Amino acid sequence: MKRKLLFLFALVLTLAISFSAGVPVQAEAGLKCISVIGDASIEVAPDTAKISAEIQTVDMDSVKAKDSNLEITDKIMIDLKNSGAENVMIDSFSTYACYDYNEGKSSSGYCTNTIISFTINNLEETKTYIDKIIEDGVTSIRNITYSSSNFDKAYEEAIGLAVENAKSKCQCLGGEGLEIVSIKEDYAYSSNYLYKTYCDGIDFGDQNITVNAKVIVKFV
Repeated sequence: MKRKLLFLFALVLTLAISFSAGVPVQAEAGLKCISVIGDASIEVAPDTAKISAEIQTVDMDSVKAKDSNLEITDKIMIDLKNSGAENVMIDSFSTYACYDYNEGKSSSGYCTNTIISFTINNLEETKTYIDKIIEDGVTSIRNITYSSSNFDKAYEEAIGLAVENAKSKCQCLGGEGLEIVSIKEDYAYSSNYLYKTYCDGIDFGDQNITVNAKVIVKFV
């Protein structure tokens, strides 16, 4: 008798749960819903450049290689600061034995490498700065990184355009008259930096940073 009562109770409980779970589904059966990904890109002009440069010295005497390198580096850094460059710093310093592998392994002396970086706010002076530090002893320009102080403002504008792009896609999918119920900012790679490798004779013309934005918009 007890087993029958327990079975009937379980059956009634199962039917009650099934009925209550099915009510919302029936209520939303005729609801039209569209989720769309909107994206947009804006280009902004940079207003700052970070220049990374290398000073390399080689000598058969390790101390002379090091001392010569530091002397050149100190002079360049002082000149940069005096000329108005900002954030002048040493990024790395290394000294090591050099070898010539053309005919076996033979010592060719000692190398010392120092990498410095600095930023300038007048991009028209980029080539002037590069020419000057090369004249003072820099052996190579590793890269130039452009950035923009207007990046955040441009990104906000791109987000707005991405939402408008999503609305347009929704209409194309037959969603006229639907309203936005949610907007989610999705991942889109967008950097405030534009990297360029320097070579002699490079054209320092217009450099633009692309700002990307992406959103997921739900319409009902």
